[in-house]
Amino acid sequence: MKHHLSFSIKAPYYTLNEFTEDTERIWVSFHGYGQLAQYFLKKFQLLDPKKNFVIAPQGLSKYYLDGFYGRVGASWMTKEDRLTEIENQYQYIQAVLDEVGDISSKELIYFGFSQGTATMGRFAAWSKIHFSKMIIWAGTFPPDIEPNAFNFLTGSEEITYFTSREDPFFKEEMIENQNKVVAHATGQTPTLQWYEGGHTVIPELLLNI
Repeated sequence: MKHHLSFSIKAPYYTLNEFTEDTERIWVSFHGYGQLAQYFLKKFQLLDPKKNFVIAPQGLSKYYLDGFYGRVGASWMTKEDRLTEIENQYQYIQAVLDEVGDISSKELIYFGFSQGTATMGRFAAWSKIHFSKMIIWAGTFPPDIEPNAFNFLTGSEEITYFTSREDPFFKEEMIENQNKVVAHATGQTPTLQWYEGGHTVIPELLLNI
């Protein structure tokens, strides 16, 4: 028989630049499958450090990328005990934001890459923190979000879907499906943005977000 219990753990998160009065935009960035947050942050180094503060939570599950030793990656969740994993994500990410401080006066940008897109979408719906932009980069928005979960949106938010035909995971039908899923959850159809490159974030393009 399966049992669940609650207990306190320690988990890392990473930041880029300083959170000051001069900060204009806060990015909450969600890495992809098999990545580590500290290295994912390097994708954001071209942003103006005085105006941009980047927060990178990290998937709570870690594993060796090749066999039993060597490089380590992180994962947000698997299908095993899925709902518990999602709940743990919520509590962890919210704790990260609470520790950072009051972010309500800044422009908030959600950025999700690959597997991190689903975590981003679910947390945004659960937390109901107002944001100005949501970036879905080479990932799939979660299809299990209830339509009223984003009822806090004002309609002025920008939701953009970045994708590439050079991405080995890309399929043409993904565009229509993504539009339907995002519109069903948020009431908004995402703006489509093509980029050249594979399954990766292109740092130079972040300057235009």
